[in-house]
Amino acid sequence: MSDAENLKVCVVGLGSMGLGIAGSLLRGGFAVTGCDVNPDMRAAFAAMGGAVSEGPAAAAKGCDAVISVVVNAAQTETVLFGAQGAAATLAPGAVILSCATMSPDAARDFDARAQAMGLAYLDAPISGGAARAAAGEMTVMASGAAAAFDRARPVLNCIAAKVYELGDAAGVGAAFKI
Repeated sequence: MSDAENLKVCVVGLGSMGLGIAGSLLRGGFAVTGCDVNPDMRAAFAAMGGAVSEGPAAAAKGCDAVISVVVNAAQTETVLFGAQGAAATLAPGAVILSCATMSPDAARDFDARAQAMGLAYLDAPISGGAARAAAGEMTVMASGAAAAFDRARPVLNCIAAKVYELGDAAGVGAAFKI
């Protein structure tokens, strides 16, 4: 991924941080679809000019990247690999940025499952709160393969002021945040 104007990104979880991330990506020139279980959050993102979808699979269809901004590993598993999961509909070679708090083992499991589907995965916990998310100035503590960082770089450059690359295996970012 190299050029924001040609990239499609899905943000699943439009809470205070996710909505800010999605808005930053819109301002950065990305084509962004947002997804949230709360219709009010979908409406808020639509009012910002973003496309919306009720489910992760539909939201992620053909996207180059998905950013999962949910609470924990159980929600991440549902969002990515559940019956209506985003992973199955992403573009070939897409990258997953998983921002939830979870155990290193869960992050490694999700990475392995993503790789088995031909996808890249970054364990990418975030910090900074709603204001920094909305300003595109979050801190990301990420770990994953170099290729995953390469694919995610345009997205990371748009949403974060600081990106700490903590290693080449998923699970280090999760351990850092817990």
